[in-house]
Amino acid sequence: MSVNRLNEPEVPTADSKLSDRELLLRFQARNDEAAFAAVLQRHGPMVLRACRRVLDRTEDAEDVFQATFLVLARKAGTVTWRESVGTWLHEAANRLARDVRRRHARRQVREARRPARESSDALTEVSSRELLTILDDEMAGLPEECRAPLLLCCLEGMSGDEAADHLGCSPSTLKRRLRQGRELLQARLARRGIALSVAGLTTLLTGGIAAASVPAELATMTTRAAVLYNAGAPLTPGLVSPAAVSLMRRLVATVSAKVKIAIGLFVLGGLCAIAVVSEKWNAIGGKPANEDVRAPGEAAATAASKPAKPSIPVTVETSLRTNAGQIRQFVFDGDPTTAFASATNPGPADHFTLVFDRAVAVRSVDVRTGGGNGGWALAGGRLEASADGAVFEPLAQFAGGTARGDAGGRKVIAVRVRPVAQQHPLMISEIAIDSEPALGRFRYPIEFAVDTSAAPEMAQWAERTTRVCERFYPAIVDELAADGFRPPTLIPFIVRRDPAALVAASRGRLIVSAGYFDANPHDVGAVVHAASYIVQAYHGRATPDWLVQGVADYIRFFKFEPGAIGPPDPGTARYDGDSKETAAFLAYLVDSYDPTFVRRLNAALREGRYTDDLWVSLTGKSLRELGEEWHRSLRR
Repeated sequence: MSVNRLNEPEVPTADSKLSDRELLLRFQARNDEAAFAAVLQRHGPMVLRACRRVLDRTEDAEDVFQATFLVLARKAGTVTWRESVGTWLHEAANRLARDVRRRHARRQVREARRPARESSDALTEVSSRELLTILDDEMAGLPEECRAPLLLCCLEGMSGDEAADHLGCSPSTLKRRLRQGRELLQARLARRGIALSVAGLTTLLTGGIAAASVPAELATMTTRAAVLYNAGAPLTPGLVSPAAVSLMRRLVATVSAKVKIAIGLFVLGGLCAIAVVSEKWNAIGGKPANEDVRAPGEAAATAASKPAKPSIPVTVETSLRTNAGQIRQFVFDGDPTTAFASATNPGPADHFTLVFDRAVAVRSVDVRTGGGNGGWALAGGRLEASADGAVFEPLAQFAGGTARGDAGGRKVIAVRVRPVAQQHPLMISEIAIDSEPALGRFRYPIEFAVDTSAAPEMAQWAERTTRVCERFYPAIVDELAADGFRPPTLIPFIVRRDPAALVAASRGRLIVSAGYFDANPHDVGAVVHAASYIVQAYHGRATPDWLVQGVADYIRFFKFEPGAIGPPDPGTARYDGDSKETAAFLAYLVDSYDPTFVRRLNAALREGRYTDDLWVSLTGKSLRELGEEWHRSLRR
């Protein structure tokens, strides 16, 4: 696609002080063109620069630009975004642009190879496309808290105060993260044989900001196409090139098939601890994990047919603490033998609420309280419903421990139980909701029981982090499933000032370092890694430690936060070396041999029947042969 450059884009304006997350919520809820235009205006120059770094032709770069923002429009309401979507846009644009370049290269009769530069001047090297591509690769491997400040301040040209406000942190915190990001990026580039001074790296990062404006017509057409797409209307001819539409579909299909990740899951807090329904998230958008489980690869095989309508994820919020193992998610797991029970007697100020990711048409709600013998049944109280999550209206009264409310098909986003004062704990056996679309039940009920008594200042961080882990938990269990295996439903989450490790799995518990996560609050991946150990539950003495850690890092870096690490160094990588390298080795086997490879390997490890012959039975090749094959793939 090629467009002419105009002076100013003819698009509405939105409040520039709103975060990206707030703007996308407004766009999704109201189809607000000004809101989407504000996101595009904020990040468009960076996205276009990322495309131009990889692609020679202006038309190709603009096609990738449009495809990236159209995917953002499609996914605007399917995930809970971070305050800034800059890192997501950068990663998506870079991935798609490189895919376009690879496809062009395959069609060429001869490869165009550039002669090696003899100059050792770092500033001369800054102008090469190869170096800029390497920079983008290494940027993608940085932790989110370091990558976002670098993108905003260096690639997008924001001031420190603007970036800090945009990311919701203090200027001093932003300054510290910028310094850490530059140091990490220098180290990563040095491992690729590129040694840059601070000045050289700064020039490499900031070069071209002034010349990176988006053609006004491109911005206008992309914004209007996003509005039409969000409304479900056909795209007006000429707004988007056929190539951009094809790229957009390819990006959605590729990411949906390969990536499941939690993206900035900052869920609205309840009065007390909150348990969150699990959902398989990918880097571009969310595919709910509470759909019926399908074998890996089956989704791709049926992609051409009309997909089943997904169920809507649910969150549990309550002011009541859980009594031992009778966790909150048991109320919506479809199992009549499980139940939630509170640790204390409820009062009229307490509540137990199910919140849906989006409003659904509810026909009826049934709630049954008390145990199988009738004990602890709710003597009185109300069943309520809300269309906006703030104002609740009565739906039914409890009588005999049950309540049934007829909602008449009206739009509801939350239902809650408001008990009267009881002389016993609140016990809820099951909540059944008849709605369109259906709500996703908890396939693997889980609760991370938070204990921050040794570090009370970490309570808010712990609650937020455990919600993310609870939401991702089904993805862990799915990857580590085995016949007859019952995953844990309660994982103590203990924050300490003097732990033996940053985060450790010990006797079914997670023991977390307050000091480390106070300084690195966004490193949720480390917690996911440790939680994977608990689900692994390997007991065989012959299980190699490198493989145990590698499986956990595979779940972290290829399921929870794909793209957080770059490819291993082919000169030093070992399949049994660093756990990240083992994870990359396992990912190669999954892509090359069997989508269920890790699941089958895990089953053998859990049953204590691992031997070196296992690799032959799973792939037909020995471990040594597989390692050599993987090394060859890294050098290509």
